[in-house]
Amino acid sequence: MHVYSQVRERLPHRRQYAVPGLVCRYMGNLTDRDVRLWRLVSAAVIALEIALPPALLVEQTMPYAVAAGIGMHAAFTCLKPRQLITFSGLTVGTYLGFAA
Repeated sequence: MHVYSQVRERLPHRRQYAVPGLVCRYMGNLTDRDVRLWRLVSAAVIALEIALPPALLVEQTMPYAVAAGIGMHAAFTCLKPRQLITFSGLTVGTYLGFAA
């Protein structure tokens, strides 16, 4: 987040990112607290990615796993839409396939 705030005006397609101001304001520095927070967020996303496939196979947890997967991949698209639109779109489609 810190690097993004420093170089965002120099990036090609610089207006394409949808990082909320709240995230930049409270998690956009490189203080020790922010680094710990981003590590926690990263670990949570990795744990969610590991937990989603088995949760999709259990009938009771499937609706929650579908909602979590769609939300997570929508957030990924907000962070880097140009690079991740195809990946996130296909992933969301597969989650919807589980729901059908």
